[in-house]
Amino acid sequence: MDANPLSTDLADGSIWGLTIGEELPSLTQHVTQELIDRYAAASLDFNPVHVDPDWCARAQVFGGPEPVLHGMAQLSLLCSVVLRAWGATTEITKIEAKFTKPVWLGETITCTGMVTELHPLGDGRDYVVLAMKARDSVGDVVGVSTLSVRRAT
Repeated sequence: MDANPLSTDLADGSIWGLTIGEELPSLTQHVTQELIDRYAAASLDFNPVHVDPDWCARAQVFGGPEPVLHGMAQLSLLCSVVLRAWGATTEITKIEAKFTKPVWLGETITCTGMVTELHPLGDGRDYVVLAMKARDSVGDVVGVSTLSVRRAT
C-alpha cells in the first residue's frame, strides 16, 4: 500500500491500495425494540409495523407477529460498514438497494461489503463500487445494496 492511503496509482489502475474482491470488516447488529424505536424517532417513521408489538401481533403483517426493522435502518447499517472501515469523511455518492426479507424483532443481522469495481479517474474523482449484503442469523439474504464510494483526500 502507498504511504498515502488515499493516493491513486494510475499506472496499475489501483485505488487506495484496494483490490477487486477485497472485503470490508463486517458489522453485526442484534435488532431490539429499542433500536427500532430510536430509528423511528430519528426518521419520524412511527408506522405500527415497526413500533407497536401489540398491533403487530394482531395484524400479522409480513406473515409474522413481531415488529420489523425499518428498511432504511437496515440500509444505514450497510452504509455503516463503509464508514467504519474508511472513516466518517467517506462520501457515499450513489446507493441502489433492495430489501428481500423482513428483519424481525430479535433477529441478528450481519452486514458485509466487497469491492467490485475500481475507477481510478484521478484529480480527486476516484471512486469504488461495493456490493453490500445483509444476512439474518440463518444466513438468508435480507437486503442487498450497491454503493459508489469516494474517499476524502
